Amino acid sequence: MRIITTLLISFLLASCETISMSTLPSSFTTANVMKVHSGMNSGEILQLFGEPKSIRSAVCGKDPNQWTCTTWKYGESPYDSASFTFSGEHGSYILNNFDADGD
Repeated sequence: MRIITTLLISFLLASCETISMSTLPSSFTTANVMKVHSGMNSGEILQLFGEPKSIRSAVCGKDPNQWTCTTWKYGESPYDSASFTFSGEHGSYILNNFDADGD
C-alpha cells in the first residue's frame, strides 16, 4: 500500500505544470521596463508597450496643489499588471509615476 501511495504522489507531482497568469502584453520585458522614468512623454510609453487596456482620469494631489492626472493600465490584477500616471493635457502627457508588477 505504501508503494502505491508513493507512486500516486509522484505521478501527481510530475503532472503539475506551471501556469502563467500574465495578462501583460509581451512588450513588458525587463529591458523595456528598465527604460521607463519619470518625465517621459506618453508617446514613448505607447512605443514601448502599445495601447493601454484601460484609461482613468482623476484629480491628484491635495488642495492647493491639485492637478489632473491620467492613468493608463495594462494587464489585470491580481495577475501581472502595470500602471502609468501622467500629468498634463491630452496629447502632451508627461509620466509622473509608474508601477509594474510581474513574476
